[in-house]
Amino acid sequence: MSLDLGIIINNIAAPIVVGAPVRDSDNKIVDFKIRFINDDFKAAAGHVLQDSKTFNGFSPRIVSSVPWFQMAVNTVEGKQLYNETYFSPSTKCYYNIKMNYVKEEDLVVVTFIDITSEREYQKRLKESLITDTLTGLQNRHGFIETFDYIADTSRFENKIFALLIIDIDDLKNVNDSAGVPEGDNLIIGVSNILKRFYRDNIHIFRYGDDEFAIIISNLDSVDSVSTFTDTIYEAFQFENISISGGISIFKEHSEQKNELIRFANMALHHSKKNGKNIFTTFDFDMQRVLIQHLTLQTKLTSAILDSNFVMYYQPQFDIKTKELRGFEALIRWEDSELGNIPPSVFIPLAEETGLILPIGNWVLESTIRTLKNWQDKFNFKGIVSINVSPVQLKQENFLENLFAILEKYKVDPNYLEIEITEGIMINNMRATIDKLQVLRSMGLKVSLDDFGTGYSSLSYLQKLPLNTLKIDKSFISNITSNDGVQANITSSIIKMVDNMGLETIAEGVENEDQLHLLKDFNCNIVQGFHSGKPMPLELCNEFLAGDMSALITI
Repeated sequence: MSLDLGIIINNIAAPIVVGAPVRDSDNKIVDFKIRFINDDFKAAAGHVLQDSKTFNGFSPRIVSSVPWFQMAVNTVEGKQLYNETYFSPSTKCYYNIKMNYVKEEDLVVVTFIDITSEREYQKRLKESLITDTLTGLQNRHGFIETFDYIADTSRFENKIFALLIIDIDDLKNVNDSAGVPEGDNLIIGVSNILKRFYRDNIHIFRYGDDEFAIIISNLDSVDSVSTFTDTIYEAFQFENISISGGISIFKEHSEQKNELIRFANMALHHSKKNGKNIFTTFDFDMQRVLIQHLTLQTKLTSAILDSNFVMYYQPQFDIKTKELRGFEALIRWEDSELGNIPPSVFIPLAEETGLILPIGNWVLESTIRTLKNWQDKFNFKGIVSINVSPVQLKQENFLENLFAILEKYKVDPNYLEIEITEGIMINNMRATIDKLQVLRSMGLKVSLDDFGTGYSSLSYLQKLPLNTLKIDKSFISNITSNDGVQANITSSIIKMVDNMGLETIAEGVENEDQLHLLKDFNCNIVQGFHSGKPMPLELCNEFLAGDMSALITI
């Protein structure tokens, strides 16, 4: 190589090394003798490379991961090249290694292209993609990457790690009542509390809108999981922030990454369904219950498609005259495999899955059609009550659908009563009250069911446009106890409701003593096994036709 060419190469602003193939007697390349190294290469490679004579002589302490020799052989032979990156401790730069074969000179030219800026840009881009802008925590993408790494490492090192998924309780209510900015402030507050727990083995992520994930790695025992999760729970209790959490543990619950995430979510769901503001560690009963839940959901869908529901009707009587006031319509489901499935089981499931909407529409139409038949056949002048789910009532077309059914069967709205529960008031109270007022203006009656089971029942009475209040059977069952506590409470409720101009219906009346006390308290209506159990349509028809023996009592 001429001196002038060497000067030119040495002044190229990139690290360059030139090597010549060393061949054995069979013309097989066994090494590459270094013919030229420019100053930039010396700087990038460090002093340990400056005295190297061949590609195989490059110090393994620095560049052992770069297959110099094989790359050069492939280059000479015109094969696919490696795409290697080299970080120089000397220059603190990243280089992409490129090789070209100059056939005329039988030389391999190695050029280092500085890609530091590109890598920094990619790093910043990646960080932006995995960073939540509101909290500064890594997002779900960052979680997946870290979770995969920790799971694989823990399996190799035989270590324990735990996954905790937490959810801010009732964030939607905060957004609805105080506004989204206030909800964002709550999210930021939660993230700031979690950031206090950052350690080398504790990784924190914003997992969703109101969810956070915490991975606690490199643990020696399951007990240390409880210690940490108890500490984080207490931190939120100290700040009066309600959160629910679910915990899964590698390997105790699974070694599969997807299962650990699913199990933590199951445990979180369990916390939510059991009052919120608690942490729950997964156990395999939860999986069994979930499978049963999914089985029941599948059967519920089939029951809707196949019309496997039936309506029963429980009579209500005037407590003084003993005359029939009307009936409460009650849905029943008898499955061919599971038997009788109580409404207390399948109605919450239907509300959770949205299946309550087709079920509710079926109940409305079946009951109103039955009411019309009773009016036509038996000159029935009583009232029929229908339970309406909060999920149904909040539908924009609820009133339209109800009035369309009433019009279809030409039923006077004055003979229909809509029963609601306090749960109907949880979201958007004003809109709920407006709908109930429309019902009242059309002549329908509105009844508050299960009164006394909610923590703020009395406050609702002043706001809801009610006709009737049903006293929950939990009060009635102990009304005759010796201490008189339930009797005094029930008497006070009846007096208060009577002063408000509302009727009272006592549910769950099962014996004569309860009936006498309620009569003394001036309760208006009774409903229960003592006066009449829920009856299928056939028996109701016989009863209305005058057959008193059709009435089912205790």
